Amino acid sequence: MKPPENESYAAVVVRINNVVQLNGLDNLVGAPLLGYQALISKQTDVTQLAVLFTAETQLSEEYARTNNLHRHGNLNDDPTVTGYLEDNRRVKAIKLRGHRSDALLMPLLSLAYTGYNLTQLQAGDTFDKLNGHEICRKYVRRGRNTQGSPRATIDNNTRVDKKYLPEHFDTANYFRSMHLLNDGDKIVITQKLHGTSIRIGHTLVARKLKWKERLAKKLGIKVQTTEYDYVYGSRKVIKDPNNPNQNHYYGMDLWSNEGKKLEGLLPRGYVLYGELVGWTPDHAPIQRGYTYGIPEGERELYVYRVTYVNVDGHQTDLGWEQVKEFCNSIGVKHVPELDYGHWLDESEIAEYWLDKRLADCLSNVLPVDYGTVDEGICLRREGLRPLILKAKSPMFLQHETKMLDKEVEDIEEDA
Repeated sequence: MKPPENESYAAVVVRINNVVQLNGLDNLVGAPLLGYQALISKQTDVTQLAVLFTAETQLSEEYARTNNLHRHGNLNDDPTVTGYLEDNRRVKAIKLRGHRSDALLMPLLSLAYTGYNLTQLQAGDTFDKLNGHEICRKYVRRGRNTQGSPRATIDNNTRVDKKYLPEHFDTANYFRSMHLLNDGDKIVITQKLHGTSIRIGHTLVARKLKWKERLAKKLGIKVQTTEYDYVYGSRKVIKDPNNPNQNHYYGMDLWSNEGKKLEGLLPRGYVLYGELVGWTPDHAPIQRGYTYGIPEGERELYVYRVTYVNVDGHQTDLGWEQVKEFCNSIGVKHVPELDYGHWLDESEIAEYWLDKRLADCLSNVLPVDYGTVDEGICLRREGLRPLILKAKSPMFLQHETKMLDKEVEDIEEDA
């Protein structure tokens, strides 16, 4: 079983530890699992292992068809049987008679068609493919940055080797990854901001050689082929404004425009990772409902990680206290720190930090727009490479689902 491409949107084998009785739902109960809640039949055998899919996961066409999950019967193996998934096979975060449902729980037998020996599955197993069959993936709106999409096509003629401006590692889901934390671990909790990711580096790039230098290089004469320059990136795409040969799909290069504000401030080899929140230059919100009280047309950078990348491409992280000191020294902001201490368990995280407007009870956080709650929190444990986990608010997941339903453009996904 291979590790999934995106653990946050992979299938997880689970065992139901308890169920919650829900008023108004006579035949259903709630099953709290990994910070989510699945609505299941009261007749479900809770002694058996099951497979869980969380909100904004897209089931494979084969899995949905074989298990007759489509709402339109003609898409199922048995057209006389209908399920509740739309044609896009997306698991949504919704409310049913006032009770949240942000996960889908299925029996292990739903995987039998793959030919995999199901008796080998254990609680905690995580996968997106099984025995060569795709099971699920992250849901991405049609026409966005999916494989083969025009929006994913950019000119690869870049001066920047990716190892000198590395992508930020995927932040794992706290509720799926609690086992990575130990009693006694010291944890920094920060506000998770909902904007668009940015990388800003003063790092090595390829020099554009003059013809004499190119000739000398061919003759075996040593020529300096690299130099330091400022380059920028969104979550997945490198933006190199000083390379006249590089083209981008978007006419507005928000990341380069903001990154240039730090030119002259970063020592050589340093890379900053942060979140841009507020508004685009054309007065559209970077994320609808999450402009954080920033005046229209303006935006702010909040740094959550700083690293040093040496000439070999080896990346070393600054500790959180160093991140704060570094940001203060160059006059930029870091993400608001909420707490520092021993890590909390699942119920405490949900009670203290989720489904809240944190600005209502804390003075040092950014206020989300009225009618919304904070996206959630990030938990950081220090190390040579820090462990950073995220916990999202269930009410935010419902907001996210509504935005996807309305096909609201998401600059984070599209960039």
